[in-house]
Amino acid sequence: MVFFCPKFIVHFLSLLLMDLIVNGILFGIFLSLLFGPAFFVLIETSIKKGFKSAVFLDIGILISDAVYLLASLFIAEKINYWLYSISYIKYIAGSIFLIIGAFSIIKNYISLNKIPKERKIKEINTSSENIIIYPFQLIAKGFGINAINPGVLIFWIAACTYATKELNIQGIGLLYYFGITILTLFCVDLLKIYYSSKLKNYLKPHNLCYIGIAVGAALFFFGIAIYFKEFNIVNEI
Repeated sequence: MVFFCPKFIVHFLSLLLMDLIVNGILFGIFLSLLFGPAFFVLIETSIKKGFKSAVFLDIGILISDAVYLLASLFIAEKINYWLYSISYIKYIAGSIFLIIGAFSIIKNYISLNKIPKERKIKEINTSSENIIIYPFQLIAKGFGINAINPGVLIFWIAACTYATKELNIQGIGLLYYFGITILTLFCVDLLKIYYSSKLKNYLKPHNLCYIGIAVGAALFFFGIAIYFKEFNIVNEI
């Protein structure tokens, strides 16, 4: 009987790991279906600036997710107190989104009016091959656009609470679970970026401006929504 114990333990651990993998993949796919400010900026970047630029932007977004995830795992109680006691945070975040959205709308509207005069120049410069990529700038932009949304932090606290209390995942299992989740999210994002970047070949300059205006309007809407959003404080993990 003693000789079968190690095999039983290995089998049990294999089933446990497989369960973590499956749940992590499913949660990652679920996250990839959510629409937020970062999603719209990511799609706009992939269409306007190409695949590589969007990948660096997505890396910044996922880094901010990872930072908030770790914070939710280890200092959720302090974060809850911080969000509860400093109520004006949502107004600051909302104002930032309003400014970014308004800037995008105005910038693309001005570009749209210039297209008839500079049509040939626009058609030459819309190729992503001519765009200079600044990796650290794009990573910082992705990190910032995701980090300033307090809803992201609330979401990760809720996700950690669900994983520990409902799925009964503890200790190192949480790192495996959320590691697989973020990896899955990145893989799905790569597919979004790839197919979105291909749209560039079929869009004219004025279409790109309309996309920029639409994204700006979406960010403006999220800014207003954050103003009126009541963030429910999640019980500590």
